[in-house]
Amino acid sequence: MTVPARSAGLLPLLVPLLVLLAIWVPEFSHYYVPGGPPGDAILAQSREAPGPAILQALEDMRLGTSLAFGNDTELVAAADALLKGELRVPGFTPMRVVLPFAAEDLTRVPASLPFGSFVVPEILLDAYTLSGREAYFSAAREFILGFARYERTAWLDRGFLWNDHAIATRIPILIKFWRLYRARADFEAGTGFAVLQLLARSGRLLAKPSHYTYNTNHGVMQNVGLLYLCAGFPALPDARGWCDLALDRLSKQVGFFISSEGIVLEHSAGYHAFGMELMGMILRCLTLLERPPPGDWVDKYLKAREYHAAISRPDATLPMYGDTPSSALHPFVTEPGENGKAPALKRARETRPAAAFDIFPVSGHAVWWRGLERWPGSGALAQTVLTWSNFPGHGHKVADDMSVLLWSGGQSWVTNAGYWPYRHAERKDAEGWNASNAPHLSGEAPGSPRSTRLLHYGDNGRITLVDIQREGPRSYAARRQVAQVDSRLWLVLDQVQGEPAATGTTTWTLHPSLTVAQGRFEHGFRIRSAETGQSMSAAFLGSAGMQVSSLRGSRAPFAGWVVIDGRPVAAPAFTVEQPAGDSWALALWAVDGPGDTATTLTAPPRMIEWISADRWTLQIPLRTGDTVLRRTDGKLEVESGTPADTVRVALTKARDVSAERAVISSALEAAKAQSRKYRNLHHYRLKLTWLILAMLAIQEVLRLALRVALRKSAPRYGVAINLGLGGCWLVIGAWIVLVYLPA
Repeated sequence: MTVPARSAGLLPLLVPLLVLLAIWVPEFSHYYVPGGPPGDAILAQSREAPGPAILQALEDMRLGTSLAFGNDTELVAAADALLKGELRVPGFTPMRVVLPFAAEDLTRVPASLPFGSFVVPEILLDAYTLSGREAYFSAAREFILGFARYERTAWLDRGFLWNDHAIATRIPILIKFWRLYRARADFEAGTGFAVLQLLARSGRLLAKPSHYTYNTNHGVMQNVGLLYLCAGFPALPDARGWCDLALDRLSKQVGFFISSEGIVLEHSAGYHAFGMELMGMILRCLTLLERPPPGDWVDKYLKAREYHAAISRPDATLPMYGDTPSSALHPFVTEPGENGKAPALKRARETRPAAAFDIFPVSGHAVWWRGLERWPGSGALAQTVLTWSNFPGHGHKVADDMSVLLWSGGQSWVTNAGYWPYRHAERKDAEGWNASNAPHLSGEAPGSPRSTRLLHYGDNGRITLVDIQREGPRSYAARRQVAQVDSRLWLVLDQVQGEPAATGTTTWTLHPSLTVAQGRFEHGFRIRSAETGQSMSAAFLGSAGMQVSSLRGSRAPFAGWVVIDGRPVAAPAFTVEQPAGDSWALALWAVDGPGDTATTLTAPPRMIEWISADRWTLQIPLRTGDTVLRRTDGKLEVESGTPADTVRVALTKARDVSAERAVISSALEAAKAQSRKYRNLHHYRLKLTWLILAMLAIQEVLRLALRVALRKSAPRYGVAINLGLGGCWLVIGAWIVLVYLPA
């Protein structure tokens, strides 16, 4: 059978076009959801039910970060600025936007996630609620309608158009608009259909398996968004199915999203607070839907509140481990009753810790306080937080395993970098080891294979010690003991073991408000807080080969940065380097009160005896006299002055939590096995498209040249050449679809 020359000549063109379709059809399919505007009956029902109280309850539970305007005047001023084309979002510099809506702003506006999450209509609707000014409502309506028109006609994602976080966050804003609009005298059916269609499309996108981010808070937000739609728009055809789907997904997520200790496993104090709020929203939605909360959800939520209280300071700030912002804001909480029914969420007024010492071996955190009996008087309070949490596959993990954060007298002293903005170039550096004070190998990758476990702990109100050990990568091991004596003296003792030629590094970052001066001896420093009038003595001591250097706002190496109000600020930092073969290093921190120098170091600390990490004796020369700490296996004793003044604490050997951690890992793996999350390879598809078009152009030039060169024998060779080219394109297409862009 012979192939006609004309048909063969089309193969080198048709096959690459089919390859292009194979490249792009999966992306088009991912973003496509069916369904036109709802019918008249659905519109009529949605104007009547549910009642305004339920819609009000849903709209009050915002899924995005609450707009932190200082007061109502600032909010109204932001709405006025919006009418003039200027968007003011707390944490961002003012930026230009186009009203009513311009698709270009999805990628042009620096605050792209807030913009895609409907911050524009949120500001306008909130200002309308406060002032009753119609210009705000009209501008919000036109923005929503412009967005809805663009969203339902777009083929591909742009900015945060179809981002899971953004879609879910829009829903309570749309609910607020609908509650206000459906009862207005100027209600128009066309606007109502457009809003309901946008809500229905949002639900279908959130429910679509390829959009589901099962392993992070984004997936929880998606399910909360579906519950909102189910409670707020029961007339929509898919509403009941969305509710069942959300609860089925959450039944799997809760198993690994929040531990049995009540801690949200996203490696961040800030994301614990947010995850706790999400759990409260879920319980509230179930109450509105008249469904009982499954299993241990209420118990986990109440424990989550207890942990949040343990890490919250009187000013509502949180220890900045992981992706935690510097902002001070009490969370929204609810009070579920014995039947599991949850009333409306309200912002907590106070979150006083329930205990002076808490340890969470499964989740990987320890928190303890001094002066808790004088709460909320910050002058007498001190907080210590130690984290070694590491759950691979969970969200927001940075390289901070074994880092410690010290807060005392209303001042943050030793901290980590905090929530480094994703829009900044140094975000990758901020995810690395130098953004925390965790001991690590020099040059170690943030995602290195490692595990950390609790070894011992003890607390008697005057002496606290927590002892943890990390193993990996390869032969590297680090052991950290964090001890506090009374209220103002801390020591952090690290022992590292590994390859003799390697170097271990620890970067100690201080709060940007602090100033540092050289002390009276080598590796000794005086640190002062202009805000509180307090001072701190710091000293570093180690085995042979230890080196200490001071940095501030350094980019090479990255060190000495803390994010304040969303912006990286230069901060004092110390870098301690030590041989990684077998060595130890000590960091000593002693805080003085205003006018009180009792804990001032008068000479360098001295390691009187070092046998092992379980047996050592340390002498600390203070203004009031020498203090000696002695670790002897399962006991730590502190002697101040005479043996009669010795205080001892027995150390408890930590229980094995591997089985509990395995349950969490298994729950995550089970969710992963059922997930069909779409891999966003848009940029790769775009590059391939340009490459194929370039190859196609070159091919056609060469085919033309061959036809000219082989005019007489063209019919003889043309079919073979074209069949060969078509076969090459088939091979290329198969490789792209099956290997380079696997489903």
